Amino acid sequence: MKKLLATLLCATTMTLSVAACGSAESSSTQKDEGTASTQSAENSQNTDGFKIGFTDNYNGNSYHQAMEKYMTEAADKLKADGQIGELTIVEANQDAATQISQIEDFIMQEYDLIVVDPCSTSSLNSAVQEACDAGIPVLIINDGPIDLENDLLYQLNFDFVDLAETLTRNVCEKIGGSGSIIELRGTAGTTCDTEMHQGVLNALADYPDVEVVAEIYTDWTGSKAQSELNSVLPTLSQVDGLVTQGGDAYAAVQAFVSAGYEDIPVIAGDNRGSFLKWWANEAPEGYDTISGACNPWDGAIAMYIAVDILNGENVANVMNCPFGYVKADNVSEYADMADDDVAATTYEWDVIKSDIESGK
Repeated sequence: MKKLLATLLCATTMTLSVAACGSAESSSTQKDEGTASTQSAENSQNTDGFKIGFTDNYNGNSYHQAMEKYMTEAADKLKADGQIGELTIVEANQDAATQISQIEDFIMQEYDLIVVDPCSTSSLNSAVQEACDAGIPVLIINDGPIDLENDLLYQLNFDFVDLAETLTRNVCEKIGGSGSIIELRGTAGTTCDTEMHQGVLNALADYPDVEVVAEIYTDWTGSKAQSELNSVLPTLSQVDGLVTQGGDAYAAVQAFVSAGYEDIPVIAGDNRGSFLKWWANEAPEGYDTISGACNPWDGAIAMYIAVDILNGENVANVMNCPFGYVKADNVSEYADMADDDVAATTYEWDVIKSDIESGK
């Protein structure tokens, strides 16, 4: 059975949710005993539990912080059952050389399984292959897939093309199939950005009267998005819609307000609390859009998949992590979210086994 929550353990249960590949800047959502650079969940009762290492390509936004938080919480539950002895989390700060070194360190320290949120689709291949050659399974999550196949390589992917295409089609429909839109992109060169841009292009192919009047890289951060938009908007005569990859939807709202827009364009939301709360409480009456994003609970999903892999369960090498969307008819359920919360969908372990690990 599917269960729902928000990243800071909001008390209200949500009926639908997720988050996106990037995210707005925020204060850390890590546990007090952890840090932004390294965390460990050690099993003091069973030191024979599996030792798992995770290298995250980035930790500078609320999405990645939420993902690490959920991963740590899941590891804490699994260590209580003796399944995991240690979880170590390190960040690569979007540097491939650093991430390669981290993977190699995990290999040298004989970790049982390595989880990787990759900063490149190909630069890590030799290090991942080295791990597989050493008999260590590797699980790619969030910003994959990488360009490698191996029996010990498992990839939990988001279909970023589908997400961006869905959001863009909705925006195009809601502006009447004609007009000017802005595309906010993420970080150049990442799989997430490349695939989501392709999704935008796929959708726009069916809307020849919709023109992209500005394409802006924001690194999935609100501050950069708002700064860039503040510079670009005065140069544009009209903007009817905006598509974002995540983390900067509410920043776009603020930029349009600052630019004097009385009618806020149709902005595809990113399931961040700041945007959902604005839409539910402050948006003009009848404001109609869609919000959708990646699910930061993939960090927890990775822990359950890792244990199943190490226990010899039948796990597909290629898996898909589902999205979720918020629409006008249920946005009121998110009216009390904290600004830095990221809506997330959780799953029972048996559902992870049947619906995700099966590779369906």
